[in-house]
Amino acid sequence: MRYGLEDKMPFSECVMYGIQHLIYFLAGAAIMPVIVAAYLGLNGQETTTMLQRTFFLCGVMSILQTRLGHRYPIVDGPAGLWMGILITLTTTTTAFGGNLAQLRTDLETGMIIAGIFIIFIGVTGLISWVSKVFTPLVNGVFLILMVLQLSGSMMKGMTGTTRGGESISLPDVFVFFLTAGIILMINIKGKGFLKSIATLVGVAVGWCAAFAVGIGKPYAASGSGLFSLPTVFAWGAPTFNGGVVVTCVIGCLMLFANVLASIYGMADITQDTVTKKQLNKAVGIYGLSAVATGSFPTVGYVPFASSMGVIEMTGVASRKPFYFGSICMIVLGMIAPVGAFFASIPPAVGYAAMMIVFSFIFGQGLREFQRIEFTPRENLIVGISMLVGMGIMFLPSGLFAVLPGVAKYLFSNGLIDGILVSIVLEQIVLRKVE
Repeated sequence: MRYGLEDKMPFSECVMYGIQHLIYFLAGAAIMPVIVAAYLGLNGQETTTMLQRTFFLCGVMSILQTRLGHRYPIVDGPAGLWMGILITLTTTTTAFGGNLAQLRTDLETGMIIAGIFIIFIGVTGLISWVSKVFTPLVNGVFLILMVLQLSGSMMKGMTGTTRGGESISLPDVFVFFLTAGIILMINIKGKGFLKSIATLVGVAVGWCAAFAVGIGKPYAASGSGLFSLPTVFAWGAPTFNGGVVVTCVIGCLMLFANVLASIYGMADITQDTVTKKQLNKAVGIYGLSAVATGSFPTVGYVPFASSMGVIEMTGVASRKPFYFGSICMIVLGMIAPVGAFFASIPPAVGYAAMMIVFSFIFGQGLREFQRIEFTPRENLIVGISMLVGMGIMFLPSGLFAVLPGVAKYLFSNGLIDGILVSIVLEQIVLRKVE
């Protein structure tokens, strides 16, 4: 390390490395909300304010974790897993003829309740109990099923049918593969800082190409002035839906693996030791971030494990430039034209970036399975869980219309069903006798 966690540095270097953190913040935070907003039925103005909330909370939660939680320079931002969960919920809701406005207010309640539950785990130190339920086997089933469930959305983004078209749009296909190809090449061939902002570079080039071929939409001012603060319950007064609450709780629990991996990975890089008290605080603030993303609705957050790459690359673990980058994100979150600018990202560009992200998530699922010694028992658990989950994805949603509200959400969702089956099989039906 050129600069350790507690080290001071010249002001000029602090600003330079802080701007580098800011670029990484933007690369991770600007795309997912735009894609999710379209599924949630948000208009341009609502998408803009959602992006503002996203940027603002990125800065706030990152500072809280670095100051009071795990105390490492790890970006807190929108999780790809939450993007998948939200898209799944919207498609299920529309399949049943539900109201997306109602779903949005249900999500506010769901995230707040899930966050309170996670805070309780952090306060009581029940992390060890959670890890016994959400094993590598369950995590692997979840990650792979989620990517499979999202594959249809990715293909719609590639073909241009997300805008309501009924045939393939060749300009969208071109922009999609150009964006994905650039991100992929930089990830494979790039080094150092360039590799850390591969997504940002790919999106910038793809965005320009979208305008060149006529599918880019012009930037439009938000109409809310230059400055605006995040609005509490921007989607309306919170409402309750049991199925949405259960889904949000499961989503928060599934991301524990990501939270722990980022903390222990950064501790290893900085040659630090993670204490139990420190871990409990980090989990508590992770729960607080879920409450925050429900109260100021946006895509759920998680500490980015990829932050380790930035620290390894620069050799700078000092918290001061990280604070600088975080404060810049808070400021950008209050400037309305910034949100409006990023809200105009073309769908083909956004989906191309997400395809690369979810390809890595699929690989993460495979790595979870590599941690398991496969015997006939494990083969049965994984096989049955995957078959049930994937099978339900292919069934008409109308089959579940006769079920009551909570059951309708749970049993029509192949992702949730696959997780529940894997837990029941591993913990009850085929439980190992110790």
